[in-house]
Amino acid sequence: MLISLIPIVLLIALLSVSIYLFGDAMLSGPSQVVLILITGVICAISILGYKRKWSFFEDFMIGNIGSSMPACLILFMVGAICATWMQSGIIPTMIYYGLSVISARWFLLTACVICSLVSLCIGSSWTTIATVGVGLMGIGHTLGISDGWVAGAIISGAYFGDKISPLSETTNLASSMAGVPLFEHIRNMMKTTVPSIFISLTVFVVVGLLSTPSAEVTMDATEQMQTHLLETFTISPLLFLVPIGVFYLIYKGLPAIIVLFLGALVAAVMIPFVQPQLVEAILGAGKLGFTGGLECVMRIVFGEVSYETGNVGLNDLVGTSGMSGMLSTIWLIICSMCFGGAMEASGMLGTITESLLKMMRGRFKTVATTCLSCLFVNVAAGDQYLAIILPAKMYGEAFGKQHLEKKLLSRTVEDSGTVTSVLIPWNSCGMTQSTVLGVSTLVYAPFAIFCWLSPLMTMMFAAMHNFITSHLNNTTSSHQQTA
Repeated sequence: MLISLIPIVLLIALLSVSIYLFGDAMLSGPSQVVLILITGVICAISILGYKRKWSFFEDFMIGNIGSSMPACLILFMVGAICATWMQSGIIPTMIYYGLSVISARWFLLTACVICSLVSLCIGSSWTTIATVGVGLMGIGHTLGISDGWVAGAIISGAYFGDKISPLSETTNLASSMAGVPLFEHIRNMMKTTVPSIFISLTVFVVVGLLSTPSAEVTMDATEQMQTHLLETFTISPLLFLVPIGVFYLIYKGLPAIIVLFLGALVAAVMIPFVQPQLVEAILGAGKLGFTGGLECVMRIVFGEVSYETGNVGLNDLVGTSGMSGMLSTIWLIICSMCFGGAMEASGMLGTITESLLKMMRGRFKTVATTCLSCLFVNVAAGDQYLAIILPAKMYGEAFGKQHLEKKLLSRTVEDSGTVTSVLIPWNSCGMTQSTVLGVSTLVYAPFAIFCWLSPLMTMMFAAMHNFITSHLNNTTSSHQQTA
């Protein structure tokens, strides 16, 4: 056990040093170096101390990286759709009309509710954040609201909708791994999910009412932003047809990667026709016609694009990095998969989880141990799917021996495995949402209230069940003795 904890202690120590030295830039390379270094330490301990073969580790790492490739492909499409939706005017149109109808006082509540509904309908937190979330970030920034609070509201709503949507991959995965019918799993999750989102929305309302900028400042900033948006982009409600079409295709069951590709393709084709002024702004004077439009679209899809709009805030907003902007995230995922594969191949992950199994006596301890295990896998392996699969597999038998319902296991792994992934900077979810929203994971994590409240709510419900059951048993025993 002590040997197995060495990589975890080193990981936490070196990541802490990286945060101190590099700050927000730690995810652009330092974290990846740390993960590879700790992977080397794990392999060295196992090969030199326990005579394990390198080929064994290589197979596990390659298998883990292979399983992460669908997520990497989706990330490339997310980078493309973020860039094309911005430069085609779709997101600027969202921001323009959003500034007209959304009040700064109620913005955090509105952002959370909108993302909840969209994510519930399409079953994807990643797609919701990459589309509607990016637009809401722009609106919140213009209204003078803290980026951490805005990102926290967006992520809370997106993960709430994803968590209870029958279309969600993680929801289906948690129910299937625990052997629980999908809709029974969703109904059971409502017991913890509804109180968690209600508390989150209440906090967002209170914060919005207490920290709203003055009406004059908000109105002035709103009018300035809208003016510069009109000067830079062609704004039209017809552009809403593209996101509506994307959400409809996902709702009809098309794979997310195909829909994201189609959404990016349609927006890219639109750019030279709907926003012809951007071709010259991006490429320079004289670059017009078919070749100029094609070059402009290619640059937007694959690389960094920036231009002067006359507004400093808007300059930052409209700058995009396309598919290349996702390379750091994919690099991090590959390094995380190597680390997770090494932990699994060495047996260190199994040793730690086996020791946790010994703590599983009684409903509360069993639920709490499962929650902590899901969080541990999210930290150690950097992948939310593993954080659902491994604990569900490991603790299924323990839940059965204690006559605990399978739906309690499925609810626990989703309450703690799915939603905490976005709070870990080097986790694929944390890195992705940080990159898409342009807000460091460590900045938004305290404000993603729903995500850290969900596992606490699960443990609280288990503790309440223990208390009520114990009280009823004592009362029954007392009555029997009296009789």
